[in-house]
Amino acid sequence: MYEDGIRLKPKTGLSPHAEQRVYARRAHSAPILYEFYNTNNFYQAVMRNHSMGGMCFEAEFALPKGVEIYIKIKNHQPESNGPEARKGYRAEVRWCRRKIGSNPPSYEVGVNYFEPVLFE
Repeated sequence: MYEDGIRLKPKTGLSPHAEQRVYARRAHSAPILYEFYNTNNFYQAVMRNHSMGGMCFEAEFALPKGVEIYIKIKNHQPESNGPEARKGYRAEVRWCRRKIGSNPPSYEVGVNYFEPVLFE
């Protein structure tokens, strides 16, 4: 239906590949841990933004597109209205790109949750 949480919507005068996101993104910086699903080997990362359909985080390593991961929230707060309300998220890596000018190298990783998450 939608790939990468993005709806391709042609508009007059625009490229037929102009993008419109299905869910609004919210900037949010928070420490997270991620693992390749069911490996129990966690790596540190930092969430950069989130939406009901997924998140973007910064990691030290490139992650392959299509891989299933589990994201654990380090500062879990059940009373929160944001991403900290849940202990974790199952997600699929949709894209990964190296951050320009980062030394040592770091990567931005975009993921889609397997189920949309409702935030207030």
